[in-house]
Amino acid sequence: MASDVPAGNPPGVGDDQDSDQLGPFQALWDAWDAAHDDLMAKPLSHYRLATGLQFDELEEHLARGDRAAAAREAVDIISLALNTLRWMGYRPEDVAEFARTRAQVRMQGRAHEILDKYERRYGL
Repeated sequence: MASDVPAGNPPGVGDDQDSDQLGPFQALWDAWDAAHDDLMAKPLSHYRLATGLQFDELEEHLARGDRAAAAREAVDIISLALNTLRWMGYRPEDVAEFARTRAQVRMQGRAHEILDKYERRYGL
């Protein structure tokens, strides 16, 4: 079974309204438009595993002192997050609103609290 998310119309594909909803990250979204159907066919585990691999590559670059290459891997992680949201059926304008709301409601003024929670709960 490929996914539980309905394929429907490709989110943000060829829609002028979506042309800059994600600011500098819109280019990442647009770069994957051609592979939309392939992305939708992947299971959620694809995105989880691919993200882990990108972190492995980021660590390898940092170990070699290549911060620019590590930064490119971090951008790949952002691209995977965007593709996960695409896979879930969201469009760029949805993603932009989620990001704004999440920052305002969950993160703004609570960054230390969030870090403390992860340290207490997971030892991170």
